Amino acid sequence: MTALADRLAARTLELVDIPSQSGHEQEIRRHVLGLVPATWTPEFAGDEAFLLAPPRRADLPLVLLAAHYDTVPAQDNLPGHRSPDAVHGLGASDMKGGLAVALELARDQHVPSPTCDVALLLFGREELPAAQNPLPALFAESALIRETTLAVVLEPTDLTIQAGCLGNVVARLRFTGTSGHAARPWLADSALEKAVRGLGPLFDHSPRTAVVGGLDFIEVLSVTRLEAGIADNVIPGEAVATLNLRYPPDRSPEEAERHLRNLTPSGATLEIESNATPARVVDSPAVRALQRAGDLEVLPKQAWTNVADFTTRGIDAVNFGPGHTAMAHHRDEHVSVEALVTAYEVLHRFLSSPIGEDGP
Repeated sequence: MTALADRLAARTLELVDIPSQSGHEQEIRRHVLGLVPATWTPEFAGDEAFLLAPPRRADLPLVLLAAHYDTVPAQDNLPGHRSPDAVHGLGASDMKGGLAVALELARDQHVPSPTCDVALLLFGREELPAAQNPLPALFAESALIRETTLAVVLEPTDLTIQAGCLGNVVARLRFTGTSGHAARPWLADSALEKAVRGLGPLFDHSPRTAVVGGLDFIEVLSVTRLEAGIADNVIPGEAVATLNLRYPPDRSPEEAERHLRNLTPSGATLEIESNATPARVVDSPAVRALQRAGDLEVLPKQAWTNVADFTTRGIDAVNFGPGHTAMAHHRDEHVSVEALVTAYEVLHRFLSSPIGEDGP
């Protein structure tokens, strides 16, 4: 194992071993901020969002490396461990591995890149609902963020560039009836039965493929919860289903909500809980420079990520990271050491190359 591979693996495991469930990020926040070079000052320091950079140089583009430091709850996968080829443990793929790569790139900027300036965006609460996203305050108050030429969000992408992202609607579908004794169901009007029958067409609803920027995004509607009943001997008078619509960037948030309302079963009530806007597909000289740095494949992001926070505000952003998408939130979550090294080397080449113009 090379020195770089050992350093990246050790840093990833170090970060994995710090508990950092969303909403409980105090320890990981302190640790991560302590790893940033002393010459990098916080241009913005808010509630779980920190933008740090060395002094800006005139006329150079700014590349932002963005990584979140929180995780989903543990699944008996904390602390982590190393195998010969991988780092295992909570958040290894999503996204302690990407965070380690970003931090080590910053720590290795002893001689600044001749072609661009680099900044770090470190943040928490990424795994929580959109209402708890800490980044809107950053965008409202930071001047430096508006100078960004390209933001690279180090989400797990299997070492591909994943452009754009899906919008994400969470809604409650409420069915009402009349409760009654389970021994005399004919005297009740079961809301649960209404829900089961009404949800059938939604389970059968076909995915839709939308081509945006030459990439195939898949729109999917899922029923993720069904809650009903107050006791084993009571026919439920109310049932509530949770719907999750993931929609491509060819729909606006308003169109997505209208689509859901058109699918609402007769007699049910739809309540929108949250609606995270999709990200536009970015194709720019900077993105193409990143692609050339590793001969990278460009794919659609079949999920929601914080690239949407950037693109909805007119700032170019893409996803690129070492994590494995299939391992995100998995009990046996892990990231390969080879992927950590490749991500570091690709980003290092990118940060050392002209990013404001197309190459040959």
